[in-house]
Amino acid sequence: MNGTTSPFAVYQSILEPWTRLAMKSSDVISLRLAAMPWLLLTDPFKAAQEIEQMVSEKHDAWTETVFAVSQTPMQLWFDMMTACWSTNPYLALNNSVINSSRRVAHPANRRVRANRKRLGNLD
Repeated sequence: MNGTTSPFAVYQSILEPWTRLAMKSSDVISLRLAAMPWLLLTDPFKAAQEIEQMVSEKHDAWTETVFAVSQTPMQLWFDMMTACWSTNPYLALNNSVINSSRRVAHPANRRVRANRKRLGNLD
């Protein structure tokens, strides 16, 4: 966040990683739906590997997200305690909530970004 304390800007910053996740994950779904029939016809072994990888990635992403969610209350508490000692507590509290949102969305966003890159190069 660029230092603004506008409620709309704070709200937008909190939702930004989730909006990015929603928009980019639809690209991954489209790439998989487009590639899977072709892979099943041309290389069934590679298609089976892709399906297995997709399922294992879902499990791993869920595990990472649950871990991030479990860590968030403690990290948010530390951020808020630090904010109380800052010169601009309102801005620091806003930043702590925004950072918490980013921490929880990070594992899924990282995986979606990697899948978009990998599936875009699928031959």
